[in-house]
Amino acid sequence: MSKFFGSMGTAGGRLSIFKKAVEATKKAIMMEPDYAKLLLEGNSFTNLGMHKEAVKSYRQAVRIQPYQSEALNSLGNAYAKLDMYQEAAEAYSEAVRVNPEDTRAYLNLSNAYAKLGNYRAAISAARRALKLRPALSAAHKALGIYYGMLGMHSEAKESLKFALKIEPDNTNARYNLALVCLQLHDRTSAMKEYMILKDVCPRSADKLYRMIKS
Repeated sequence: MSKFFGSMGTAGGRLSIFKKAVEATKKAIMMEPDYAKLLLEGNSFTNLGMHKEAVKSYRQAVRIQPYQSEALNSLGNAYAKLDMYQEAAEAYSEAVRVNPEDTRAYLNLSNAYAKLGNYRAAISAARRALKLRPALSAAHKALGIYYGMLGMHSEAKESLKFALKIEPDNTNARYNLALVCLQLHDRTSAMKEYMILKDVCPRSADKLYRMIKS
């Protein structure tokens, strides 16, 4: 029963974020039509893979409404698509400054810090996301990976196992859990993860098997 309610909570969290985004867009249209137009223009460029153009649109939107985290998040995403992770981190940092309850911005910020190799800052941002949404599997998975990068394998194992409790079909989390088990010299647990992966993600399973047997 608790598992059922946990999954419902996760779905409810996604619905809540979607509703907030819709309301933010409606409010933006009422407050400043040019802001909404630029936001939609940026989204169109993003969908077309024209990320430099998207950056320009989102930056103009931010200038019009500097206290709307939606445009700042989108700007960060566009920078990330261009591998401009320092600029992305700055945009996400501003997004969480203007909206400290923006879970998505904290998770995006965590990913940007990780791309910059700053895993401690990435962990801090992921933890902030989890304070807002404790059942966010992506944040637990991110923590597991970043703990692993810092050699904190026991913490990594715990975070990845938690991610899999929430989202059992997350093959990336399962693969990384197996890697952590190998780092902890626990080949038995790594093999258990391999047995699951070989049916759902053969490529990752084959790669893992070579590491287990090496």
